[in-house]
Amino acid sequence: MPRLSLWRQDKTNDYNFFDSNIKEQIEIGGTAFLVHKYLGPSQVGEQNDPSQPNYHAQDGASELTIQDMLLMENRDRKYDPDIYELRGVYNVSDNDFDLSQFGFFLTADNLFVSFHINDMMDKLGRKLMSGDVLELPHLRDDTLLDVDKNGINKFYVVEDANRSAEGFSQSWFPHIWRVKVGPMTDTHEFQDIMETDTDVLSTYKSEIEISTAIENAAMSEYDGQLKTSHLFDYDSINYAHGDTFPASPAEGSFYLRTDFTPNRLYKRVDTRWEFTTDTNPNDDAWETKVFSQRRFTNNTDTVTVPGANVKSKQGLSSTIKPKSDI
Repeated sequence: MPRLSLWRQDKTNDYNFFDSNIKEQIEIGGTAFLVHKYLGPSQVGEQNDPSQPNYHAQDGASELTIQDMLLMENRDRKYDPDIYELRGVYNVSDNDFDLSQFGFFLTADNLFVSFHINDMMDKLGRKLMSGDVLELPHLRDDTLLDVDKNGINKFYVVEDANRSAEGFSQSWFPHIWRVKVGPMTDTHEFQDIMETDTDVLSTYKSEIEISTAIENAAMSEYDGQLKTSHLFDYDSINYAHGDTFPASPAEGSFYLRTDFTPNRLYKRVDTRWEFTTDTNPNDDAWETKVFSQRRFTNNTDTVTVPGANVKSKQGLSSTIKPKSDI
């Protein structure tokens, strides 16, 4: 009696049995994925243009070629105008914000989707690879505040792909192809896809409208006069100065006494002139025009440390010494 074994060198009826059951499971329980098939880099400009390198444009670019060999990237991507439908499964999870890091990060913005290998080969002609774009119809947002707007489709781009560990059957052959996908952004790489859609993912128009509104508001507020109220001490140095205090000062006003050396700046608080700082109106340095605390930017003090007196202001070359390569 021959020894029993599920492993065979060739794909036998056992493999076909397992494969058909796995395919049926994904067909029944999976959801539809619309695949925008990546065809390779497209030809942009001349082949010999160093600003837009495309070394395989005239040789017939395909998924195996790379547009820019220096940066190892495909900026100008070409996609199949036909859209293929595949069935796949993935675990649905909530998109929670991770506040433990700097800024906000989505903890579930990547999906891991499983597809049937043979079904994928029959419909797509190859396995899913990095650069392919998946459109998920069941995640389409058609409940917008503006009822006149079309729904927003959800697009993901394939970042990595490999055989799934749970996709190996008892015959030791793989049946499932697992891909890692991330949200697609409105960037130059996917221009070939977005130009054929309504481009609802783009924020370009909204950003232009905001920028235009800010510019119009600034122009309406501008009266042709120099605005110096936001520059601390600017008006005081140029106008409110002299060798005696004014008779009727306003509360909070600044006055520069020029009869002191260096000139001394005061601020009117209640019934007294409160000393603020010493400054020099004849100095054209930017510190005296924007911020009266000049020693804040040019600290000339000396700090005493054990065994030495160290200047607060010193060049990097005196503190960081170059190291020898030997």
